[in-house]
Amino acid sequence: MGKKRTGRGALLLSVSFASGIALLVAAQGMADGFLSHPAFLVREVEVQWPAGAPARSDRFRLNPPTSIFHVDLRALTVSFQRKFPTAEVEGIRRLLPNRLVATMRQRKILGQVTAEGSYAPVSDDGILVTPASATPRAGLPVLLLPDLKGPLRVGRSIDSPAFWKASELLATLDRDGGIAGHRVANVRVEGDSLFVALESGTELRFSGSQLAGGWQQLGSLVGRRPGLLSQASYVDLRFGDPVIGDKPQPKNEKRTARRRS
Repeated sequence: MGKKRTGRGALLLSVSFASGIALLVAAQGMADGFLSHPAFLVREVEVQWPAGAPARSDRFRLNPPTSIFHVDLRALTVSFQRKFPTAEVEGIRRLLPNRLVATMRQRKILGQVTAEGSYAPVSDDGILVTPASATPRAGLPVLLLPDLKGPLRVGRSIDSPAFWKASELLATLDRDGGIAGHRVANVRVEGDSLFVALESGTELRFSGSQLAGGWQQLGSLVGRRPGLLSQASYVDLRFGDPVIGDKPQPKNEKRTARRRS
């Protein structure tokens, strides 16, 4: 008797297990059918640009159309980044039942690089964003990088240790709103040294490995001597004690000073 009951119990358990599997498969099939319903098929991706960007309407077809639930957003982001190398993909949203919207943003222009007699604006992440020109753009500091070679093509990535040193410095300038109201004309990189030429004619010399300390020294100096960045020929901040070289006085000013004395 015990053996018969055990056999019946095992049979009922097997039947119940098989029924559960069948229900699970059926439910999975219904779910797949629902998710693949034509109402959810995405046939194109809309691209939205930020305010102020050139007016444009971009739509890209998906081939073949894909369920909104099955679209690989990561792969799509990579694809859009390749289509628009001078912009960034802010995000791609699913909007039910069947819309995909990619939101783009313009890259932030840091300055301009130069090579082979041409100049090209570069973003803060090292991407050339507009075609090169024979003359520099007004208002953009020029980055003089010793290892940069041409040609300067739109979408090219500037993978250079010298660039990242200069970009760190210019990012600090952008965050702090400039250097006591003075604009930067160019930044030259030589080894670990950064030479910042201001439009006033003063040159600031920083150590790339001790940039934060150099900024602190400069802020202290300008606080004690407000006219420093107009009067000095250079301010060398690469050492423990800053070295200041004053601009030579014009000859007529020297003569006037002698007469007054």
